[in-house]
Amino acid sequence: MLVMAKELLPPHSARFAPSSCPAIARSWSTAILLLSLAQAASMAQSDTLARSSFAFAAASMPTINRQVQEVSLILTVTNQRGHFVRNLNQSDFNILDNGRAPDRITYFQPQTDLPLRVALVMDTSDSVTYRFKFEQRAGAAFFRHVLHAPADLGLVVGFNQEVHIAQGPTHDTHQLHAALKHMHPSGETAVYDAIVSATHQLALIPDHQPARHAIILITDGEDNHSHSQLDQAIESALRSDSVVYVVSTNWRDAIFGLAAEGDHAMEQLAEATGGRLLHCDSDSDVAHAFSKIERELRSQYAIGYKPASSIPDGLFHRLVVVGPKKLHIFHRSGYFAR
Repeated sequence: MLVMAKELLPPHSARFAPSSCPAIARSWSTAILLLSLAQAASMAQSDTLARSSFAFAAASMPTINRQVQEVSLILTVTNQRGHFVRNLNQSDFNILDNGRAPDRITYFQPQTDLPLRVALVMDTSDSVTYRFKFEQRAGAAFFRHVLHAPADLGLVVGFNQEVHIAQGPTHDTHQLHAALKHMHPSGETAVYDAIVSATHQLALIPDHQPARHAIILITDGEDNHSHSQLDQAIESALRSDSVVYVVSTNWRDAIFGLAAEGDHAMEQLAEATGGRLLHCDSDSDVAHAFSKIERELRSQYAIGYKPASSIPDGLFHRLVVVGPKKLHIFHRSGYFAR
């Protein structure tokens, strides 16, 4: 880089600047010119060597085509009476990924003990005031029963017209209980925004092995304030491999046939992600719903596989799982290749 000589001189040498003497000025000019030419030649040579080294390194590196590494799938199987079926083997399931069988199965776990990440998403709008305290207690009891292994984590999300992360991921059930206890109902309802926020929280948990992601949503299902839409909430859940269980407290409207729209949306959300919609007509029903979800989480099968088409193009892959006759298999509708 060519810099004026005067700028290189310390302040106390300014009186000896080259311009004060013609002979010295010519000598300085000649020296600077020679120095600049030498520096330019050196830089050109270094640049040529750098390009050559980079080209050699690039040519020496193998070409790596990134692939979809593994797809994890959680299955819940029930019989015609709705009881969980726990004695199936890997050979009892046939998976179709966009109509194609997997390249190979990488793992199979019945009654899986994979680490559990559970987000309890609580509706704190005005519409749930009448049974909110019981829901708080039921949620705290659920965490105590379901977070067994040290690797299991729970988090709490509250929402009205806004979404609040009341407690981040933790194994400490006392912290989770405290977060639930400090919630108070008020305002409107932004269900879909809350689901999107919960899936983001689950996706941020650093997992170095397969884990189960479950969202337990307690709401009356009537969204009236979300920026997100239902399809965006479903996509966000699928991208984070999250199963959504909806505990619907919209029993008053359901009795009179007024809850069709809200419950239909919640049913779509649960079905697309492999979860359930559970209706609650009373406080005891809420406790029973939590108990049923807890039993289901203990009765699931976990399957990992390498897909036949393993290009991470971001496209949606539809999943179909076929099992023994007369059994019902619940699983997410698909995944986005990444």
